[in-house]
Amino acid sequence: MVDTSTPAVEVRNLWRSYKRGSETVHALAGLDLVVQPGEMVGIVGRSGSGKTTLLNQIGCLDRPTSGSVLIAGTDVTGLPEHELVAFRRDHIGFIFQLFYLLPTLSVAENVGMPMLFAHAYDRARVREICERVGLAGRMSALPASLDGGDMQRVAIARALVNDPALLLADEPTGRLERQARDEVLDLFDDLRADGLAIVMATHDLEQADRCDRVIELRDGRRLGEAGVDSAPAAHCVAAAAR
Repeated sequence: MVDTSTPAVEVRNLWRSYKRGSETVHALAGLDLVVQPGEMVGIVGRSGSGKTTLLNQIGCLDRPTSGSVLIAGTDVTGLPEHELVAFRRDHIGFIFQLFYLLPTLSVAENVGMPMLFAHAYDRARVREICERVGLAGRMSALPASLDGGDMQRVAIARALVNDPALLLADEPTGRLERQARDEVLDLFDDLRADGLAIVMATHDLEQADRCDRVIELRDGRRLGEAGVDSAPAAHCVAAAAR
């Protein structure tokens, strides 16, 4: 059960800098962001704007140069590596544009991989989440027999099987046909109703319009935001493309 009493994500004055020759590059520059449970926030921006860097920071895949990241109330910035690995596994789900399914494993086995890593495999939970995403009749199938929409459903189920507080998605429908994309976004709406927070990098205008808010990044900074009470998401997506 997702805790709805605490922000799912709090990013505070986040900097990620690195050296490129004699130059210091700021991939993120003093960024602040709060995402509430049940909220879907889109991240847009041109290549190199900081979208992937931000997802990596929120997802505990990289450490900041300075600033802090709190996930479901826990400051993950200073956690030792072994604790960070366990926290990431138990609290954060990842969906990538490439599905990264293991071809020799069935749908059920691919979905259950995070539970195997946690030494807590639960067959009933695997079946429950497969049913939730519409894969009840495909659990024994191999990935090669699935279409793009079903492969993405497997990736989503795998991201959700450990009941995370946060779902991170990097262009999650970029390789899907329109119908499959819409089905995935409908599923995201259902998950948000249960309190799951979603942070999604996207270039898709219609996908961005399904978000509660859209944050535009440029040179590692928040350039603009669209939402219910501000400019439409189309404005941010169009601006990010320029």
